[in-house]
Amino acid sequence: MRKLFYIALFIVALLACEDREPEPVLIPEWIKPRLTELENSGECYGCQVQRWTYNEEYFYHLYCGYWSCSNCEVYHYDGTLVEWGETVDPVDFEANKHRPIIVWECGDELD
Repeated sequence: MRKLFYIALFIVALLACEDREPEPVLIPEWIKPRLTELENSGECYGCQVQRWTYNEEYFYHLYCGYWSCSNCEVYHYDGTLVEWGETVDPVDFEANKHRPIIVWECGDELD
């Protein structure tokens, strides 16, 4: 009986330690023209896109370090611009956004 327990424990440990690769984070197609525009303008330095999770949805935050507005370009997962106070509460968003992932930085390929 004890051998059976150890065998079962070993199998569970083997399955739990399975080598899993994280899902690749892709640049959404709808934002690529905007990023190309930034790169072609020559004013791309310090720009990046971060993907955040908020209310079980992805939000994409485009920001360049020289901009005076920190949340000017925040998009819903489908590419619609966030209308602060109408579609998203800005205070709740700042308090509850999580899992930031950098999707793009100036100079990265847009493939």
